[in-house]
Amino acid sequence: MKAQFQKILINQQSSFIAKQLDLPHFDSVFHFHPEYELKYVMQSRGKRFVGESIENFMEGDLVLVGPNIMHYWKNDPIYYVTNKYRATAYLVMFSENCFGEGFFAIPEMGPVKDLFSRAKGGLSFTLERKSNIPHKMKRLINTEGPLKVTGLIDILYDLAYTKSRSILSENYMIGKPLIYKDLTMDRLRKVHDYVISNFQNKITLQDVAEKANMTPHAFCKYFKRSTKKTFITFLIELRICHAKKLLIEDTQTITEICYSSGFDNLSYFNRAFKSLTNMTPKEYRNHYNN
Repeated sequence: MKAQFQKILINQQSSFIAKQLDLPHFDSVFHFHPEYELKYVMQSRGKRFVGESIENFMEGDLVLVGPNIMHYWKNDPIYYVTNKYRATAYLVMFSENCFGEGFFAIPEMGPVKDLFSRAKGGLSFTLERKSNIPHKMKRLINTEGPLKVTGLIDILYDLAYTKSRSILSENYMIGKPLIYKDLTMDRLRKVHDYVISNFQNKITLQDVAEKANMTPHAFCKYFKRSTKKTFITFLIELRICHAKKLLIEDTQTITEICYSSGFDNLSYFNRAFKSLTNMTPKEYRNHYNN
């Protein structure tokens, strides 16, 4: 199945979608759509891809994805081999004109308009324990009529004033969205599927080039053009992302985590980790454990 443009079907009785997901695992296919997507993970773990961003996600993960950004949530492997775990989330999808063209351009919607501008690159929010946003999203799912409209506006205002947030994909923020065609996306899907399943093992350019039916040289140019990063950078970021997860959740030694994440050299792992996080693996573990 090709990863491509996704048409969102909205019920005629509503101007946007608000629903709860309860699945064995999240749909792990690259896709994009013109609507904004707000997703709060209640129960699930894995890796989140938004534009060129690769991050771990877990319970409490809240992200606002802007229009036409490639994205998907890939659960940990255990979710695909057992029914013991569930992937549950609150999901809200809406267009900028869901309440009429120009609605969010009025002065009173200034903070929300600014939120939309920042969400072009995708936004990840760190919520305080006392935050009511998850509760408001849950209530929105079961609300109808005018209260549903004001409920969404209320949530967007809360997000606009949430200070702890980070932009996920800088290329979209600076007006350089990644352009995907069907063939490009199909190749990217095959490459991503292969790498995500094998990044803990040795992967060569020849391996991934074959998945894309290209020569290694042509593949390197294609991947850089399609994702704005080299394949090696993508692979290192994915491995470091996995290492960060293990450093927080696992009791393995740093050396064991190095090899479990696909690296074959401890010194190189330490340098790559610090380059991406500004911390050594030991500092990272101590920071989050404390």
